[in-house]
Amino acid sequence: MKVKTSELPGIGKSYSFETAEDARLVVIVHHQGNREIYYFEDREQDEPSEVLMLTDEEARQLGTLLLGVDYQPITDERMELLVKNLRVDWLKVAPDSCLAGKSILQSEIRKRTGATIIAIQRGDNMLGSPDVDEVIQPGDVLMSIGTRDQTKTLESLCQC
Repeated sequence: MKVKTSELPGIGKSYSFETAEDARLVVIVHHQGNREIYYFEDREQDEPSEVLMLTDEEARQLGTLLLGVDYQPITDERMELLVKNLRVDWLKVAPDSCLAGKSILQSEIRKRTGATIIAIQRGDNMLGSPDVDEVIQPGDVLMSIGTRDQTKTLESLCQC
């Protein structure tokens, strides 16, 4: 898929691409962070079929959903490879966990387990690709990726 990018002086940037169904999608990112999404049912249309306006926060939340932070469908081929080699786990941090109150960096999760934290669910909020300085809180649900042994080791740290 080819994405066309253009500068919009005084406004921001425009991104445009054609979908597999021969539609066109245009996203305008404003300097202030707002996004406008224009959907053209037929790529030759001059007027959009639908227009969606999002704040910066709404756009970022939608982006995490589209990236698959919360749920990612997997093709059969990818699933077979994933099941053999990788595991994605959601692990709840116990109140007395040795990880609670420490940043991802301080807890040395990657060094100690080999697993990687790819998201943290904290109440109703989902933090995708958390910064290494993010402090792990009791009750957080860590979305991790690694081998079965790596995620099992991380699970034990969430409980200790």
